[in-house]
Amino acid sequence: MFSAAVGWAQSEADGVILHTTQGAENWTVATPALPAGQRIVAVACVDAESARLIAATRTSANEDAAPVEMTFTSWATDDGGSSWVEGGSFSVEQAPGLSWEGDLDYVDAQQGWFSANQDNVSTSLGMRLFGTDDGGTRWSEVAWIPPAPASPEACFGQPTATFLTPTTGWLTGGCGPAAFEVTQDGGAGWTSQSLPGDAAGELDPQPPVFTSSQDGYMLAPNDGGGGMYIYFTGDGGQSWTLRAAPQEWPHAADFIDADAGWLLSTDTMDAGYPAGLYFTEDGGQSWTTLQGLPFGVPPEGSTSPLDGSVLDFVTPSLGWTTTFGGDASQLLQTQDGGQTWSPVTVTVSGALPSD
Repeated sequence: MFSAAVGWAQSEADGVILHTTQGAENWTVATPALPAGQRIVAVACVDAESARLIAATRTSANEDAAPVEMTFTSWATDDGGSSWVEGGSFSVEQAPGLSWEGDLDYVDAQQGWFSANQDNVSTSLGMRLFGTDDGGTRWSEVAWIPPAPASPEACFGQPTATFLTPTTGWLTGGCGPAAFEVTQDGGAGWTSQSLPGDAAGELDPQPPVFTSSQDGYMLAPNDGGGGMYIYFTGDGGQSWTLRAAPQEWPHAADFIDADAGWLLSTDTMDAGYPAGLYFTEDGGQSWTTLQGLPFGVPPEGSTSPLDGSVLDFVTPSLGWTTTFGGDASQLLQTQDGGQTWSPVTVTVSGALPSD
């Protein structure tokens, strides 16, 4: 959500894109009429009215399908999804199974990147990075991140590029030397960036998120079993400060500025398990438990457990989360900063586009 009234969403069941100007209760179908054979694989919500997506052909329901030449096509809207314009295409040999992943990131309506990751191909995965400077009309390959060297321990990391400006970005989620790298030239060249407290290479940083041009945070579960950490920066990512956080595995986090933020975290990496909800108002130096583990009797008027993978706040009091699990998924809303949560009755209007 970009405000209490305006925002974007995507259906877990079928990938349909939704847009609202009337709050989280009322949504309008805003998905493009894709040609037969295309499936949405990544979406970037640029602002309240603009969104970009990547659709792929030759996807498969077989997670173990052999790699094929997949074609990726860009789509763009700047009117809340009322109309979409088809952009440029590019092709990469990828594993077509539905477990395949890729990531789309835009810093504005024109400058964007797509991380064409692989899955179920090898135990040390690489990535091809594509970029656009015209909103997706034309794409070019910016860089190839090679697979990490073979190691005694299997690594299924999928490198993802995340950008703060058209030139500055970070590579996270990879293996070996690709675990955390920085670029200053739009993704063409990458160099390792050291992180405090990660001398053994056991921290697994997730893509950084920025709340301003200087302030950002980055979740980092410890693969060595040493707990949950969050990195903070106040200088645009030139340096990072490491701070401990509750539990060991993050489900989601959201900060509205450099100081105020919420964390859903649990003691297992598996999705769908109840997570504790924690709040900080000093940039992670201290945390207040809003709902701890294990859950006791939920406060009157709230729904428990909190077990989803989304946190989204637009003010210190107003925010949303989701519960996990197929048809039983539920959108929840808080109006008191996360102390209590209530189910949201969602209405969706508009017809799905025909192929």
